[in-house]
Amino acid sequence: MQDQFLKAISSDGSIRVIIATTTNLVEEARLRHQLSHTATAALGRALTAGALLTPLVSRHGQIVLQFKGNGPLGIVFVDAYPTGIVRGYVEHPEVELPLNILGNYDVGSAIGNCGILQVTIDHGFGVLQTSTCELISGEVGEDVNRYLCNSEQLGSIVVVGTHLNNDRVEASGGFIIQLLPDHTEDTICKLENNIATFGTFTNLMLKGLDLESILERIINGFKMLPFEERKHLIFACKCSQERFNQAITLFGRDEILDMAEIDGGAQGKCQFCNEDYYLSKDELIKLAQNI
Repeated sequence: MQDQFLKAISSDGSIRVIIATTTNLVEEARLRHQLSHTATAALGRALTAGALLTPLVSRHGQIVLQFKGNGPLGIVFVDAYPTGIVRGYVEHPEVELPLNILGNYDVGSAIGNCGILQVTIDHGFGVLQTSTCELISGEVGEDVNRYLCNSEQLGSIVVVGTHLNNDRVEASGGFIIQLLPDHTEDTICKLENNIATFGTFTNLMLKGLDLESILERIINGFKMLPFEERKHLIFACKCSQERFNQAITLFGRDEILDMAEIDGGAQGKCQFCNEDYYLSKDELIKLAQNI
């Protein structure tokens, strides 16, 4: 099943729900970056959060999340686009920690509870908007929720999760519920009751529930308008051989020729997707001649 994203709003204007499944794109990230279990859980949650936050930007924009905590994972970086493309990496993908006292991957300790979450929004008009908030736990959902409450000034609930079976991502996804200005105390009570009996997002996925069925559990008791937006999500990158070649030209003609003569070629790796690129000695000489 393809990863999907769905956005809906209640007919009374009290809540907005954004929900997504991200199993395939997180598994792609795990394979490309050779992530440990702990790193997979951390990056999987962050990739899901990035996808869920894309409605904050225009269709031609992007949103960037950087978790800079004091944990051993180092920086967790996610870049997401309203078109459904999501990518990201972990600074130290090999880090593995024991399960926490609840028997879950200890993402909080891996990211760290001291540091910042930096969110950069590009609305597609060349002007970047950057906000930061202090990490409170290192648990991705809690810290993204803190960012939303601070920046949007709206109450929200953020749930993200990634479940592995042995070495493979078996289920990943999450949702964001935002209270809109027309909400009432009854709105909050309904949501609290729904969440109390919800269980976990990934467990519902493992039981075979599709996106609409999970959404129905979240918004039980609310009448929703027709879905505002539906799209497919994929892990993809903007890198290419052409971009690598362009980057090499920045060294200048003389240095490229030295590179060809001394090193016999040039090699690079994309940080986002771990793709390798290479130019042979002859290709470097030809590139230098065309500068």
